[in-house]
Amino acid sequence: MKILSDLLDKKLVSSLRGGASRRSHVFDKIVGYNGIKRTFLRSFSSKEPVHILLIGPPGQAKTLFLKCILETFGGKKAFFTVGGNASKSGLIDVLFDIQPKYLLVDEIEHLKPEYQTTLLSLMETGILTQTMHSKVRQIHLKTWLFATSNGTKKLSEPLLSRFIVMYLNEYEFSQFYEIALKKLLADGLDKKAAHGIAISVWECGALILT
Repeated sequence: MKILSDLLDKKLVSSLRGGASRRSHVFDKIVGYNGIKRTFLRSFSSKEPVHILLIGPPGQAKTLFLKCILETFGGKKAFFTVGGNASKSGLIDVLFDIQPKYLLVDEIEHLKPEYQTTLLSLMETGILTQTMHSKVRQIHLKTWLFATSNGTKKLSEPLLSRFIVMYLNEYEFSQFYEIALKKLLADGLDKKAAHGIAISVWECGALILT
């Protein structure tokens, strides 16, 4: 029995280590922003929900942060939506039905005020309530909200106050070049052509990243 117990303990330790190792590589696709990466990694280990809002201009990997989380944890633990496409009933149904640990909202500034109120309630109390046709349903969730926005003007002050707000600065040339080269090589271009295109795009001031 002791041998079996030892084996189970070893499997458990190995499993825990594997999970930690997987989390540590969540953002390998993203160049730079090490402070933001560390904040996310710490939030994954938190016993209580941590809510993070990324703010910055387009093309700065905000959406990629959310997609990396979705890829790592999958559809059972994480749900991704875009603020402009979300409806209140649809968002509430997802929270009731899937009960995701991580709710990922891209371009949260495009959520209507009443939808922002729903999220605020979730962040403040963890309680989600829906009233329809005199019927009430309620659920208590432990959900981490990770979101992106191009700015804060359209976000309510109470909602904003619940976030750890982190700003993404524009990439420097070395970071842009590394990202562009990796993307172009992955698309099948040879290194010389990829180098030339990356330089040209930077000089034109254009952004090829999404």
